[in-house]
Amino acid sequence: MTLINSFLTMGTSGVLICLISFAGLSLAQFGGPALSPEVNEDSTKIPVVHLQTDGYSKEGSWASYNGTIKADMLSFTFCHRFQLWYERPRMYLFTYAYNDEDTNELYSEYHLGREAFRGCKRGTKYCGWHREMPLFYTWRHICVTYDGAKDLYKVFIDGVKTESGSWAGDNQVEPVRKGGLNYLGQDQDSLGGDFNAKQSWSGLISQFNIWNWALEDYFIENAAECRSDLLGNVMSWREDRWFVGEAKMKTAPLFELCGGSDDDEAKFFLFPMQFDYFFYTAWCKNQGGGIVVPTSDENFHEVMDIAEGIVDRDIHERCVHASGSLILWGGMTDQWEEGNWVNPYTKETSTAAFWEAGSPNGGPAENCVRTYLDRRWKDVDCGEKNCALCHFENRMNLTFRGLCGSETKKMEGFFDTEYFLQGFVNLKPHWRGTGKSHVYFRPRRKTWRLESFYDLDKYAEFFAEDSNPYDYWPTGRSTWNVNEGICQMSGKEPHKMTLTDCIDNLTGDNDFTCHDGTCVPMIQRCDLVDNCPDGSDEEDCDILVVPGDYRQELFPITLSGDPLAVNLNVTILAFPEINTLELSFVADFILLMRWADPRLEFLNLRDQDDLNTLGKKVQRKLWVPTLNFPNARQAEGTLVDSGTQTRVLKRGIAKPDNIKLAVEADIYRGVDSPMVMTREYFIEFNCDYDLLMYPFDTQICEMVFQVNGIPKSYLKLGVQTPLGCATCDGASYTGNRALVEYIIGDSLMDALDNDTDDTGKVRVMTVFKRKWTYHFWTIFMQSIVLLIVAYMTFYFKISNFQDRIMIAITTMMVVATIQSSINKMVPKTAYYKMIDYWLFYTFNTIIIIMIVHTFMDTFIPRDRKTGLAINPRLKRKKKKEEGTDTETEEQTEANHDKIDLFGDNPGWELGWVKAYRVNAAGQIGNLAIFFLFNIVFWSIALSHFYQEVDLLLFTAG
Repeated sequence: MTLINSFLTMGTSGVLICLISFAGLSLAQFGGPALSPEVNEDSTKIPVVHLQTDGYSKEGSWASYNGTIKADMLSFTFCHRFQLWYERPRMYLFTYAYNDEDTNELYSEYHLGREAFRGCKRGTKYCGWHREMPLFYTWRHICVTYDGAKDLYKVFIDGVKTESGSWAGDNQVEPVRKGGLNYLGQDQDSLGGDFNAKQSWSGLISQFNIWNWALEDYFIENAAECRSDLLGNVMSWREDRWFVGEAKMKTAPLFELCGGSDDDEAKFFLFPMQFDYFFYTAWCKNQGGGIVVPTSDENFHEVMDIAEGIVDRDIHERCVHASGSLILWGGMTDQWEEGNWVNPYTKETSTAAFWEAGSPNGGPAENCVRTYLDRRWKDVDCGEKNCALCHFENRMNLTFRGLCGSETKKMEGFFDTEYFLQGFVNLKPHWRGTGKSHVYFRPRRKTWRLESFYDLDKYAEFFAEDSNPYDYWPTGRSTWNVNEGICQMSGKEPHKMTLTDCIDNLTGDNDFTCHDGTCVPMIQRCDLVDNCPDGSDEEDCDILVVPGDYRQELFPITLSGDPLAVNLNVTILAFPEINTLELSFVADFILLMRWADPRLEFLNLRDQDDLNTLGKKVQRKLWVPTLNFPNARQAEGTLVDSGTQTRVLKRGIAKPDNIKLAVEADIYRGVDSPMVMTREYFIEFNCDYDLLMYPFDTQICEMVFQVNGIPKSYLKLGVQTPLGCATCDGASYTGNRALVEYIIGDSLMDALDNDTDDTGKVRVMTVFKRKWTYHFWTIFMQSIVLLIVAYMTFYFKISNFQDRIMIAITTMMVVATIQSSINKMVPKTAYYKMIDYWLFYTFNTIIIIMIVHTFMDTFIPRDRKTGLAINPRLKRKKKKEEGTDTETEEQTEANHDKIDLFGDNPGWELGWVKAYRVNAAGQIGNLAIFFLFNIVFWSIALSHFYQEVDLLLFTAG
């Protein structure tokens, strides 16, 4: 809004104020004499207010101006110089309050949440911003000018203009009203009171001034660079104009108000405790620094100058010789090569050599350096105890792990997560946070205390064990006893926390912190090798800590709402028994179940899955898919016992490091890290054997797995194929395929998605092809031999009926015995099996042979008295008896004649002719039937046996 428009909306008094201000500004802007601020002639004693320099937030730490603004200000300038020591959620440098309602008439603050400075006044639409937080212990000069006539503000940071623009915007320009109260270091929530300790200033404030016009840029630049000490005409920085509460007013020369303590000296810390060389080289490194190692004689003297400059006689008494010389570790060592003095971290040889006369002279027993009289070096045993000077390149170098998120919130929390060394408390090193808490030593109790600056009851302590230097200091991992305020614990409850340098505060990358504070790469955590000096990287290697609110009885619900996928894989090791008679088989198999539980998070997963095995106790606390085997002969199901193994697969990307965990861990989401549970089972399953082609049959038997009690809409069973094998299936057989009676064929897993059951079901089909060769020798060959024996009776003497029939009966009884034994091997069926056809043929062929023999014997003429067969033809032969001339007749068979099977055979008895013809018909007929039957039988049997079985056709069906 323009100045003219402002006039139209202002009253008489407002117009007068505007005209007066405009008149003064016009002189400066249009060639007239510029308004010049008063300059303090004595710049040797500039007042400096010290507020909350011990870190504890207080409502009573303030400085108040002894006076007020005597006239309304349309234009103004306020400047202040300050150091920030401890952060607060809201850090008010000053507030000027008009009354109880308008307490923010004019103010400046740093806002921790926005990480910015802002200067504001009542009635403006905008504030003047600088979006950067100041460094600790560093002087900063900020001025804000406002020209009400132009509605133009400017923000100057250390004399440089960083922002400018309109302050009122569409609002009416309003003056800063007179008669209010001004406080430094507090926010007035009512006129002159209702301070909030979390909205206070911790640090130093100086050169606070207010003018009732906008200072020229060059005045601000000169003031910022300490070339002049300007004094305000409304409020001026004179010691007699201010009175303080719980604060201290000191003075300093002007030149000390530029710069700060964040210089080279601040990066060094002189530890007054005497420990051996190996401890200090490791401990300094563990805190993000290193023991000082001079690179040259010149560098050594520069370092010693710094060390002597920071000596406090009360604190560093043991580090100072009676002569006044510092005695501390020199940093170098020749422990790896005698006479070659090197940096213990880089192994680089140092060119510094400020030895005292006759040194080094200790030989291999004295491999370390310490300073002595007149800064000269002396070689000593590394086990000697001395003070040490350490160098820390980065000030904010330590992180406190194990604090819960609620107490470390930026605006509402009570504890910091980032710490650094800053001075001493009770003659011991002091680790301070950014503003909420610190760690210090309590000599009477001999404990280290982590304490909140906001609430003294919120603290944790641990006992300083002086038998081991690593257990004495709060760095590394320790068990603290919580009084209250940490992770909802109280009553000295033990809680593990870690003060570590193993986190890069810039990148967020982290290593693992050993108990002693040593950092090792996370990849070396729980790799079965001791990488920490104390071996602590191989402790607490459980990859899963079950959450307290985890409910084992509830199955997981996926984030998308889809059914939980549980995939199965079956590795069949053997079929110890395949029982045709009982219509069953016994399977020795390993069942693999894979699923993901979104409720879980896993720690430190390895690329090698076998290293990601859950402990037995943890397994029993988890929800696990429960399956039954519906076609098992007994009620069987999956188990979780000592024989169960559960592995977690590293498939996702680790979440960002969570410092709420005292022990560093790469955390993987359960939804991205499937669990694989395996167990070996020995189960007898039923199988519907199709014995029509027995013993040339091929059986397809199933192992069925079904979910217990969880509907398909929540849990879906699937097939888990081996990773990287597109042609593989979810089932495989690894045993011997050629069994005594069977050949094991292919196996196939099939998810029964179309099954009518409400719960998911999966089956594994396996082909059992019976070995017919076994039955060939035990049944078929024996039967054939018996048939041959029975058939050979056709070649016995035709009249020998008794032998023919007895042999035929004997073979028939043997065949019957074989048939009886086979009936015991296979179950009874309502249909004929191939073996039944064979036995039927064998048994009845022998019966037919017996019938043929019997029928043939009815044609043979026999003597009625003796039952002997009568020869078909008799040939008379005369024979003279000895000693006489008498001749007698003798009947003999005419064996030189044969029966013609197809002729008339004159002279032969007709019965014999018929018998011969029946016998010949039996010979030829049985032989023909034998060959015809076997050709048909074996064609059918072998074609079925060698037919390929495609299990995919069964899945389609």
